[in-house]
Amino acid sequence: MTKLPKRTKSQKIGVSAADLLSSVFAEFCNIIPVPQDRDLGIDFICEIMQGEHPTGRLFNIQCKGKEEAKVEGDSITLPIKVTTLNYWLLQPNPTFLIVVDCQNSMFYWSFPQDFLCSLNKNWQKQQTVSIPIPLGNYFEQDVNALPTQLVSIVNSQASAAPQNGDYLETLSLADAVNRAIDYGLHVLRAPFHRPFQYIGMPITDAARAVSSKPNEVGNIIIDSEQAHMLLEAEGNFISYVDVELKKTAPWSQSRPFDSVAILGAFSINPSELELARKQTHFHAYYDHKRKLKIGVSCQYEGAPLSVGFSSKYYRA
Repeated sequence: MTKLPKRTKSQKIGVSAADLLSSVFAEFCNIIPVPQDRDLGIDFICEIMQGEHPTGRLFNIQCKGKEEAKVEGDSITLPIKVTTLNYWLLQPNPTFLIVVDCQNSMFYWSFPQDFLCSLNKNWQKQQTVSIPIPLGNYFEQDVNALPTQLVSIVNSQASAAPQNGDYLETLSLADAVNRAIDYGLHVLRAPFHRPFQYIGMPITDAARAVSSKPNEVGNIIIDSEQAHMLLEAEGNFISYVDVELKKTAPWSQSRPFDSVAILGAFSINPSELELARKQTHFHAYYDHKRKLKIGVSCQYEGAPLSVGFSSKYYRA
């Protein structure tokens, strides 16, 4: 008999990639495969486990084999249909795109929502969008934990219980991002997005996450055209993070500012924060879920606006 169905090369690559990724994530997650006849752009739904117990923290994965992608500079790019991207944006849980290099047992990941927030809205008129996956966002088959930044994104998407004070539950991350764009700010990409993720990291892990070396006292400094970030060390860990938005300089301490727009530039969801104190030059927030104090400020006359993150001064 010659009239039989064939398994295409693309199907073979996809199955191998999915099986390898599933075997790695099964160590840390309860993995629910989406049946192929119901797959609209998500291959797995994952729930992070804490030991033997579920946490209720969910995320989605779309898995691709590396043969389906191409390397451009310091990124792998994949064309994704706009209909699929819109489906991901509808999800209540974050969706990650993971490219699997089966030959070398390497996994490269990205959070496409961050990239889409940096684009103008004309991408909706396209058929596909090329999503970049930074080569620095990788883990290997023998990894002993989920990537710290991935977990941080999952945690940031979870709801937070309101506390006493001026809680910003009526605002969303999309609101903050739109206000940032209206403010003339770029939505910052790695390593500047969600800088709170570096608090408590060992210096060596933080250095790897931001692709920069610590100085003689253990501090790490990262500069770009948009931002200047200091990861301040205490002992062997990062205890304080400060990021300046260069293009807001010069600012005046007597000039009001929209701190929600500033938070939006860092992809920080204001609905998770309590506004604890507001002065013309300084707005203080509490992130009760992560036990952090976040300060948005103009530190001196003519300075850029900056955001500081600290666990030491939480509730202080």
